[in-house]
Amino acid sequence: MDPAHLIPRSLGGCDEPDCVVPLERRCHRAYDRGQLDLLPYLEPRYRAELAHGLVHLGLLGLLGRVSGTRWAANEGGEQRQHAKGSEGEEG
Repeated sequence: MDPAHLIPRSLGGCDEPDCVVPLERRCHRAYDRGQLDLLPYLEPRYRAELAHGLVHLGLLGLLGRVSGTRWAANEGGEQRQHAKGSEGEEG
């Protein structure tokens, strides 16, 4: 198992324990490349870590980071998602 930063330091993450989750090495690499949707695996066990990620990126940034999906607001202010090009592998 590797300690994986939900929010990498390069995006404003930190070294607090709530900013890190355990991942297998191959899943960690896929997550770092944006090819792994961690959200189904984090909820509900890692809610504290998800809440901590909100501090660093806000809701849409956090959703995009942990799900591998880009989120944007449309003209009416409603949220929509844009899937990234490749499917993620399971971790």
